[in-house]
Amino acid sequence: MPANADKPLDPRNGIRAFLVLDGAVRLLIWIAATSGALATVAALDGWPKYALLTANFYEAWGWADKFMWCIVFFNIYYVAALFLLRLPIPKPAEGTYSLKPGVIPDRNLIYSMLIATLIKARYEPPFPGFLVHAFANLPPLCWLMGPVFGPRSRSVGVTDPLIMDPHWVEIGRNVVIGYGAIISGHTQGRDDITIKRTIIGDNVLVGGNAVIYHGCRIGNGAVIMGSALLRPETIVGENEVWGGIPAKKIKTLPPYGSAPRIEPNTPD
Repeated sequence: MPANADKPLDPRNGIRAFLVLDGAVRLLIWIAATSGALATVAALDGWPKYALLTANFYEAWGWADKFMWCIVFFNIYYVAALFLLRLPIPKPAEGTYSLKPGVIPDRNLIYSMLIATLIKARYEPPFPGFLVHAFANLPPLCWLMGPVFGPRSRSVGVTDPLIMDPHWVEIGRNVVIGYGAIISGHTQGRDDITIKRTIIGDNVLVGGNAVIYHGCRIGNGAVIMGSALLRPETIVGENEVWGGIPAKKIKTLPPYGSAPRIEPNTPD
């Protein structure tokens, strides 16, 4: 028997292949968005006829106006490209899948890998993609992105939290998610990866830099404090406050929207 028969396969080749795919997908989206933006501006009313380098303020404003519209259309086409590339990829099924060397990856892991390239492109858009979050959450694009790309949400946030596996994350109405929060639909172990739906109810507050792992269920009116870490499949009851690493229940609040409790006066 060869000496290296039981030697695990080197994972670097697979990771390098993913990086190549990731770069190719990002370039494709960037080229499509840039080409669409330039062509659209040219088709509308064309570029200014005067030179940019010798333009006065009024003429420079004309150039800036066209560049502004290029940025707007770039972001629109960028989100549309994400939607179109996500559309043909099947949704991975919930479950636990092996990552052991030498084991043929389950097709659901392949689907997840392909979607991961789009998720990275969604949350790390190149310049001038600084409006991707805004357009992805505005009609009509949000009507397409929610059901297909995810997350399925009835809320709109000012900040742009990192929602991994957005196709396995559901967010209710009037949910506030703080800056830097991470919400995941999977957890990776040493030898496997588990994919499971993560659900956030209505009127929930998720503090900044909080981390929510796969399979968590957060009830209506709950509060997840900043920097808290919810372990996989944690169940948070309605109106409960959780905090810490790992997160634990701290207290229960009155139902959301109820009148505040007035403490009785005490003598001096």
